[in-house]
Amino acid sequence: MHLLRLLSAPALVGVVVSLVLAPLGAVAAAEDGWSPLQDASGATLAVALEDGTTALLSVGGPDDATIFDQRRTADGTLLPPTLVTSVERARSCRPAEAVTARGSFAVAVECRTKTGEDDPPATLVELVWTQDDGWVTRVEPEAELGSLDYSAGGQYVAFATNSEYGEPHHVTSYHPDLGWRDLTRDELGLTGDDIVAAISDSGNVVAVRGAGFEDEPGYWFGGRLLLETYDDVAGAWTRRHDRSHPDGGIDPLAVDLVGRRFTATIVRSRSTGELDGLDDRVVVLSGRPGDPRSSSASRWSRWVLTGSAATTRAGVAVASWHAVDRRGTAKPWLATWAPKRPRPSVTDLRWRTTLTDGAIFGRAMDVSVSANGRGALAYVRHPREEGPWTVAGESFRVARDGRLTDRVPATWARPADTIVTSVASARTASITLGGMIGSEFPTLETSYSILP
Repeated sequence: MHLLRLLSAPALVGVVVSLVLAPLGAVAAAEDGWSPLQDASGATLAVALEDGTTALLSVGGPDDATIFDQRRTADGTLLPPTLVTSVERARSCRPAEAVTARGSFAVAVECRTKTGEDDPPATLVELVWTQDDGWVTRVEPEAELGSLDYSAGGQYVAFATNSEYGEPHHVTSYHPDLGWRDLTRDELGLTGDDIVAAISDSGNVVAVRGAGFEDEPGYWFGGRLLLETYDDVAGAWTRRHDRSHPDGGIDPLAVDLVGRRFTATIVRSRSTGELDGLDDRVVVLSGRPGDPRSSSASRWSRWVLTGSAATTRAGVAVASWHAVDRRGTAKPWLATWAPKRPRPSVTDLRWRTTLTDGAIFGRAMDVSVSANGRGALAYVRHPREEGPWTVAGESFRVARDGRLTDRVPATWARPADTIVTSVASARTASITLGGMIGSEFPTLETSYSILP
């Protein structure tokens, strides 16, 4: 049985406890199910809004560097697309992630910078749409997306970006009345680090940073976990937790903040001493930044491909991860951790997928959970090379005790190397199904489904 280790935050060591396997929960009626798949062209991301409309963010034009917004009304009418912005000195743009709250939404679009080089740096386009002001945009050159977060009440959006060339990290936020704010954090040490961040409705920020790389098999350098908070009134950062990991590295996957409680999903890595012998283990942090609880899997995986983190208004932590086991296939997991529970409850999502380009780049599983506990998940199912491709989707609600209720499942047959994106709000959810050609280019076949 999969086990969790309950840990004290300052030392990150502790005793082993058994995980609680979550019950399946109630399943909603068929008439409340997902809509039939709708086709979209190119690199498109669907976001279901609370007024019943669906926003379709796509790219096109010369070099795929122009971003368009097209809406589908509640009665299914597809309106003409409108131009949002054209990105200068960029090519091969694609919508990477979206979040929504109270009828507004934000999208991160990743592009390649036009430099003439074989491996050009990334350019990140930060877009926010509000009902009152429409679109606002900001371009972060030579940066990759670390995380994207909407505050629980829809007051702030926060984009965290990682520099590729030793420049500071940026945590940029947007408020409809205050505009953009840009906070910078210098990289850690000589090897740099990665950052994810989340923001509250009062503009306070929690950031999780991780560093470390394997210099050669069995020898790590610069392993470190750092937890910081930013107080908007004081205008200052506070270091809440700082620990070195000389025998491994830390990779922060996701973080979410509601009020004063946060949830973070990170990966701790170690070496087996063999060539390509890396081991990964998921760690979930939950609670207040100054004194969080921590729980980690007692079994190491060969590789953790992606993960998510969410916090509900009831204080329940929700985490997911896609982990490669010794069989060489990736398996999805979903965990919830209620404040009064001594340990998380973990749902085994059971199905596996082979290591396609989409899976390797963390695009074969995605989970989104809103502050009121409404969530959506999607993951690719392809357990054998010769087998069929399907995607499992599901909407659910996280109860105050961490149980998953009101579950609405769906399954879609898909072509090879499918990638998925989920976006959940308090009332609606959407799942976008795309594909990849190699590691960079999306396919021209994109579909989406909405749960009204």
